[in-house]
Amino acid sequence: MARRDVVRAVCGTVTLWAVLACVVACGTGSTPPKSPGARLYAANCLACHQANGQGVAGVQPPLAGTPVPLGDPNALIGWVLYGERPSTLPRGQYSGVMPQFSYLSDNDLAVLLTYVRSSFGNQAGAVTPEMVAAVRAARHGG
Repeated sequence: MARRDVVRAVCGTVTLWAVLACVVACGTGSTPPKSPGARLYAANCLACHQANGQGVAGVQPPLAGTPVPLGDPNALIGWVLYGERPSTLPRGQYSGVMPQFSYLSDNDLAVLLTYVRSSFGNQAGAVTPEMVAAVRAARHGG
């Protein structure tokens, strides 16, 4: 066998294994979320609040049909930005702690929270970047 043929065979085998490794690592048959809000939810919220928004019993609260995402958007913004527990979230029922997502932009938070407020059977109004900016400004005294 010529050296060129050996190189082609080895490269072909390596390429096949690399493709297979990507398929296994990335999962088969799954497609990334389509909307920007769904993508942000998948990247930041899904692990705790689950794909269906039902949370984890006793650990993380559901987002589907509950007072926090359906209520005052400023309380929801404060919860997500700074981990500030909303008064409408029952005490003692959930052991998980909400991480702070203040590193997300006002626009990304607005898109994410609008997605939560309009998904999982929820029908609440949109959150705007201006609303997020106002909560940030109030927290920082300006």
